Amino acid sequence: KISVDKSLRDWIGILPEQENTATVSEGEYIWNDAADDDTGDGDYTYPTDRALKRGADLREFRVTYDKDNLYLMIKCDRPGDWWAPYRLVGIDQDGAKGGRGGTEVLIQGDMDELSSDSGSFGELRVSPELACEYVIGISSTYKGRIWDANGELVARREGEADDTPGFKVDDSNWFAVEVAIPLKLIGGSPEGQTWRFIVATSQQDYDVAREIEEASSEWHGGGGEESDLDGVDPDYYDLASPDKEVQEKELNSYRAGADPGDTDAFATINESYLIVNFGGYVPM
Repeated sequence: KISVDKSLRDWIGILPEQENTATVSEGEYIWNDAADDDTGDGDYTYPTDRALKRGADLREFRVTYDKDNLYLMIKCDRPGDWWAPYRLVGIDQDGAKGGRGGTEVLIQGDMDELSSDSGSFGELRVSPELACEYVIGISSTYKGRIWDANGELVARREGEADDTPGFKVDDSNWFAVEVAIPLKLIGGSPEGQTWRFIVATSQQDYDVAREIEEASSEWHGGGGEESDLDGVDPDYYDLASPDKEVQEKELNSYRAGADPGDTDAFATINESYLIVNFGGYVPM
């Protein structure tokens, strides 16, 4: 039984030894992501402020479930100081069997509103084959949002009285986060199904993805395109990807110079996803 409680002791599966590989152990799907591949499209750099000098290098992603909840554990390298990353997870529930329901744009958000409730503002999309029924954004050490394919906010965790019941987010020592998602919020149990997960990591800024600019500065990373506003270059340093080359190719697939917010110009994910077969083990 997983408890979202600032401790990883409930996650007992054995991590695969080889990087960029997955296994199933103790009822957990476990992805071991390569270290030091947090280069974005190939030349992304971190901000110069100490608190932001690292922290978006994805290291581990785990999934399990029981009769009530889907559980995620996302581990990154430890930040330079106390700043937590921004973690984006897309769930494609029907693509493995040929379905194309869902959203291709990973919930960009309303540029006029600029609210973390409206999206991630990370400039990322997936191919039609990977369209996602749900998108999850995890920020800070305890906050989260879940959107459906229409961009509607279906769950919110903010540490307030009106938080969505059962949706839990809690960190462990700044570098790892546990998430519990009631199955009723995401269409029901995954038992007997194959879902595909898109996992991307960034740095957070007011509970959205921190903007990447052309050159690094105190508060923003560099390596993106020149833009006075949020450009179309993706704001993610790392993906759960077959290898660094695929990651860099996909994050570099945006159309530079396009108008800010032009979702057709966003970088498109084709190969960077994880296949989780929920029929392959007994739920906890």
